[in-house]
Amino acid sequence: MKDGLSIVIPSHGRTNLIVKLLQSIVADAERVAFPVEIILVDDTLPPQSDLIARAAADHKARVLIGCRHVGEKRNRGLDAALYDFVLFLDSDVSIRPGTLNAHYRVLHDAPQDVAGCLGKVEFVGERTYAWEVIESMQLTLPFSYPDVAEEVPWGPTANLSFRRGAFLLVGGFDTTLPHYGGEDVDIGLRLSSKGFRIITAPNAVAEHSIETWSTWRQNLSRLWSFGLADYHLLLRHPQRSFVDFPTAPMLWLGQAMVLVLLLCLKRINGEAAAGILLASIAVYPVVYSVFKQKNTQCSHFHVHLLGPLIFWTMDVAKCGEAVRQGRPALIFRRLKFLDDLIAQDWTEIAASAWGLTVSVMVFLCVFLLFH
Repeated sequence: MKDGLSIVIPSHGRTNLIVKLLQSIVADAERVAFPVEIILVDDTLPPQSDLIARAAADHKARVLIGCRHVGEKRNRGLDAALYDFVLFLDSDVSIRPGTLNAHYRVLHDAPQDVAGCLGKVEFVGERTYAWEVIESMQLTLPFSYPDVAEEVPWGPTANLSFRRGAFLLVGGFDTTLPHYGGEDVDIGLRLSSKGFRIITAPNAVAEHSIETWSTWRQNLSRLWSFGLADYHLLLRHPQRSFVDFPTAPMLWLGQAMVLVLLLCLKRINGEAAAGILLASIAVYPVVYSVFKQKNTQCSHFHVHLLGPLIFWTMDVAKCGEAVRQGRPALIFRRLKFLDDLIAQDWTEIAASAWGLTVSVMVFLCVFLLFH
């Protein structure tokens, strides 16, 4: 293979964002001493596809016709790449000056057991309430891995480069994964299991538009997909999983079952049962928010209040998929995304633990009061 950097961008629509990305790549490529090529793998339908093709031509980028599966798009782009180092970028980012050189230099100078380089992703744009809730959670931590770790087992493909040989050795992105996401986690963990490393580059920065994360409709749909993806990642990487504490939805399901049994035994009436369960549910986000407000940089109570909804959505999706697929044991397992997961997630873990503890206490107290 030739020395240089190939940039692969899977795309579908988002013409304005693609133009902005291409402009940032061309501007950064003018500052480097190595050859750079841009490959768009697109499945947009006409007439918007014509606009994307025109933008690609204006910025000297190649366009390949891709399928819907984003992993297959990335595989197709790498297969067509001319150079040994391949940088994957998402279509809704733009890169800052120095990003291309940072990826190239890391891969060029690193030992052969380094398979990839992860750059940082910073979110920019109009901040909405829906986005602030997402941002307050650990969900966005992988985008800033370069700030907290020099080496990671995986990284988001919004700004991630690979050596072509290592990528092909593990078979590229797994196109048998359902269209829920998780391809970046999967390939990173497969590379790690083969003894390869992914190191980070804090000075390789992509700016991600908040526009695609700005509404509850966008985010809840995305979170549901993340939950479904978690189930399939647990199947593929059991060695990276561990037994998790019961989640809040599981706790409330258990409480509801106890209350239904008491209703059947006529030990409690319907209004009392509903009041007990609602009190248990309502106290959790309040306690969680108070703890997060005092222990994080974000001090807005109303932002933290809906934070638990993020993980509840993913948990319910994962549990539903596990039951649907006949693997209910996976309901009680969680994937270890980062080696020092507890250290990075400690504030979240503690806030959730306090929420669960107080929820149980309120359930018992209110039950005794009604009973």
